[in-house]
Amino acid sequence: MYKRIAVHVDRDGAFERRIAAAVGLAQAHNGEVVGVYVQDPPYVYGYNESLTPTAVLEVQRRLINDERQQVQRTFEHLTASAGVPNSWSSVEGLRDVELAVQARSSDILILSQPDADFSRRSSIEPYQLETVIMTAGRPVIVVPYDGGLADPVERVLICWDGGREAAQAVADAAPFLGRAKEIVVLSLDQDLVPRTGNRSAVGGLEAYLRAHGYVAPKAVFGSSDGVGIGNAILNTASDHGADLIVMGLYGHSRAREWILGGASREILATMTVPVLFAH
Repeated sequence: MYKRIAVHVDRDGAFERRIAAAVGLAQAHNGEVVGVYVQDPPYVYGYNESLTPTAVLEVQRRLINDERQQVQRTFEHLTASAGVPNSWSSVEGLRDVELAVQARSSDILILSQPDADFSRRSSIEPYQLETVIMTAGRPVIVVPYDGGLADPVERVLICWDGGREAAQAVADAAPFLGRAKEIVVLSLDQDLVPRTGNRSAVGGLEAYLRAHGYVAPKAVFGSSDGVGIGNAILNTASDHGADLIVMGLYGHSRAREWILGGASREILATMTVPVLFAH
């Protein structure tokens, strides 16, 4: 169960939807929600030294404190009105580093998809999001910027290649899988996966899911040819009406592309379904 759910709170356009997702999980698992606010360090000018006048620094800190207090009040109101226990953590530092640190003392971290509209403020940049996923040591749910997390999550798509990261993602998603009414297992490009090379790895996962008493999964075998890995995953999620995608680092020979390049950017740029990432 997810007993301690961390959520990134910031004054961007999606933070109330992130809180709503965290509240829904906490209610489902009798858990608590931890609001994580990361304050950027003061701006530094010049060459290796701060030339910012004291008065300017004071104005910066006052504005930051005003924003933090507004966000904290909203967070506490939304959680308390839902009857969910809450706690607050405000830290100063690099956003990706501090979010990863805070995630390690929670069961799961909730973030938002970076906003593609650069005229609006986004809570996190794509490179920061990837860093958090890779270093948190906890599962990270990324919700679409203009969407949320279904309550309850009934249809789950598992991206499976038989690798360590995919196995970790399945284990991390256990609270969702145990409540799901439909589970789809997607295996792409089997001819490119030398570690498994055949469909037996999917059969092993099916046996694992049955042993845990989860609903019987449906196996789907596909190809990313002509569309790319990310789009193949999103298309399958749409075809099956998935409420949640579960995935680790998609571990075949294009693993580095997956986490740092094309596939992850396809998912993050066009996602309409929340994704649980694990590494």
